Amino acid sequence: MDLRTIQSGGGGPLGALARGGLSLLSAPFAAAACTRAWMYDRGWLRVERIPRPVVAVGNVTAGGTGKTPFVAWLVATTRAVGRRPAILARGYGPKPAGSPLSDEGALLAELVGADVPQVEDPSRVRGAARLLAAHPEVDLVVLDDAFQHRRLARDVDVVLVDATSPFGGGHYLPRGLLRESPRALGRADVVVLTRTDAVDAAGLASLRARVAALAPRATLALARTRPTGLVAADGTHRALDTLRGTPVAAWSGIGNPAAFEATLRAAGACVVSSHRAPDHHRPSAADLHAVVSAAERAGAAFVVVTRKDLVKLREVARGLPALLALDVETDVVEGREALLRTVAAAGRPTAR
Repeated sequence: MDLRTIQSGGGGPLGALARGGLSLLSAPFAAAACTRAWMYDRGWLRVERIPRPVVAVGNVTAGGTGKTPFVAWLVATTRAVGRRPAILARGYGPKPAGSPLSDEGALLAELVGADVPQVEDPSRVRGAARLLAAHPEVDLVVLDDAFQHRRLARDVDVVLVDATSPFGGGHYLPRGLLRESPRALGRADVVVLTRTDAVDAAGLASLRARVAALAPRATLALARTRPTGLVAADGTHRALDTLRGTPVAAWSGIGNPAAFEATLRAAGACVVSSHRAPDHHRPSAADLHAVVSAAERAGAAFVVVTRKDLVKLREVARGLPALLALDVETDVVEGREALLRTVAAAGRPTAR
């Protein structure tokens, strides 16, 4: 029984007992998060500013909102209009073999290109100094996963809300997925509702109304996650139609495995088994071979993983033609121009 099952109300009597224990742990987390936000709101905690525009991308829940493909979209879109963006992140998670970056950073390097500077540092202030010293040409810093990291000043706060699970079940970590209160959306300059294609019209209208009430000054945009194809461990590509009517096993070590599995089904795959690991989990070769063997017993033609998982699995997955990664991209379907105008309003860099 995985943590997500417990948090979402499953697991029977044992799940209910576990939720009781998790609720006790959530109380101090909530108190600490609220106190810290309150101190920043009143200026009691110091904020550092750097001589470049900063756009922070984050969420109020823990993982699973489609942040990495959105950051890739934002970087590519700003580059297309002549900006020179860089990515600054904490760097949480394992480093794939041969990479100086975390799994998310390594994936972003594949998605946006190695020529986009990236720095990872637990101290974003120190990381920003390193970034600008090494790359003075940068004129826009995209601060990844940073809505709660308020020590580094930002010009624009972009907050992603997953339409399929917008507020983490209404509970703070670890009982639910909230990092801070949904009322924190009042700080946002842009709110992007992701995976909007996975909810019905009534549910989306209700969520829009709630976000408008929580973030009345924010620009609202709608996005969907669009699968584009499949990638093998050796870098070769297959058409998305490969999945249509095909029995597959899903394996993921991400924040929202249910959304990944739903995307596979929407692409026409028949998911005959699923294997869920904790976010950022890095399996061994033995683990992977066990999953492949189980998938074969279930009648799956392939094991399909996420692109984020592939960067961790690539070395141990070579020689396993039955393993493929689903390639996806963010498609902003409403509010695109307003979002980009808000980002552009961050301005050009100050004189150097």
